Amino acid sequence: MGQLMHERLRLGKIGYLNVLPIYHPLESGIIAHPFEIISGAPAQLNRLMALGDLEVSVVSSIEYARNPGRYFVLPDLSISCGGPVGSVVLLSRVPIERLDGETILASTQSHTSVALLHVLFQLHLNLEARVLPGNCTEALRGENPPTAFLAIGDEALRLLRDRRDFPFRLDLGEAWRSWTGLPFVFALWVIQRTAIERWNGALLDAIRVLGAAREWGSRNLGLISTLAAQKGPLTREEAEEYYQGLRFDLDGDAREGLMLFFRMLSQTGEILKVPPLELCSPLESVA
Repeated sequence: MGQLMHERLRLGKIGYLNVLPIYHPLESGIIAHPFEIISGAPAQLNRLMALGDLEVSVVSSIEYARNPGRYFVLPDLSISCGGPVGSVVLLSRVPIERLDGETILASTQSHTSVALLHVLFQLHLNLEARVLPGNCTEALRGENPPTAFLAIGDEALRLLRDRRDFPFRLDLGEAWRSWTGLPFVFALWVIQRTAIERWNGALLDAIRVLGAAREWGSRNLGLISTLAAQKGPLTREEAEEYYQGLRFDLDGDAREGLMLFFRMLSQTGEILKVPPLELCSPLESVA
């Protein structure tokens, strides 16, 4: 790996159970890798990539949509779903259709999930609600809990179990699929365009390693589910069901769903124009 003997590519990792199938084989030493792995919430990784503090990272799909000139998308890697996702859920005290005009608290940790909520409300459900950023867990401990809140990641998995006083739920992945018939892509792996020339042949190794990690995780979901259950809040059976609902590829229908989302982001004013999906070709990168 040449250059990487002296310096390592900085790779961002979401600190949630949803990426365990890809990062466990790397962090456990099952698959040798050239990375320094840096963990954070999706919004934190978006910020680190924007600052140039990471060379490669999983980022919210909206981060790519907002800054397509900064990144190339790594091929065949994503966090997506073809139905219920389980960890991006709107919980409400009242039926979802009665949230028109209400205030919804939304986790500050995922930009894509909040944007998807806006898209679903404005373009699909014909609802208008005020979405305020905040800490869902802390707000629920207060004297005046919100009427509804959008939780993501491990927090959502826990609150779905704990908060029976919010009986009305909208799984955003399921809502998208039933509306569009396509998968929803929550996150992508991207590389800084400025890193392409500098890292040259090391990039090819990095992409191959991430692909190998994805394949290993897909083959060993039983073990991954056991490890996830040890971290909580899911049982092993619940974790296995959760991972069965996730996809980590970026095939044709996932790309189609992603581009549809980008077009809808343009309709709602989240982005100025629809970006092309520019994949990083490792063969071209080392030519």
